[in-house]
Amino acid sequence: MAAVKSLGQDVNIVKPITSYTDPILEVAYQPSPPSFTIRTMISAIAASKSLPFEVYIHRPPSLEERVRSMQAHEQRTLLYRLILAAVIAIPTFMLGVVFMSLVKDHNSTKAFLVKPIWAGNTSRSQWALFFLATPVQFYSAGIFHQRSIKEIRALWRRRSTTPIIMRFFRFGSMNLLVYTV
Repeated sequence: MAAVKSLGQDVNIVKPITSYTDPILEVAYQPSPPSFTIRTMISAIAASKSLPFEVYIHRPPSLEERVRSMQAHEQRTLLYRLILAAVIAIPTFMLGVVFMSLVKDHNSTKAFLVKPIWAGNTSRSQWALFFLATPVQFYSAGIFHQRSIKEIRALWRRRSTTPIIMRFFRFGSMNLLVYTV
């Protein structure tokens, strides 16, 4: 701040630096090239050795950059959901298909998996498949459930223009098919 004030009356501080969490200094000035430009101000501020900051012109992200950032975030989220579903698909396939269909009945591992536990007649393999499928159902496929709920709310809200009979037959963007399976 002192370095900016030492540049003279041509520089007005619009927004001073109030904390280290928001280190943006906003100034208004009248340039007179080549003796006084923004580069002169940056070099004067950078010359003061008491700054823990790097001095540069702040350029807020453009709309396209923000959209690209949001799109990259959405793609990363979908990738994480896909990776989780793919990783869980391997033990699910092993338990549900390989051990139950392809392994002989007298195998000790299959006998262990088929044996019921806890209350009822539910086998260990069914409980394991339940615990493996739950994160996939609610995390990986959560997007479909959220969109289905939005679509049901849109169809059944008070002022909906969709006829009552069509509300029972309409699937819209196919998100409601998640519940028909």
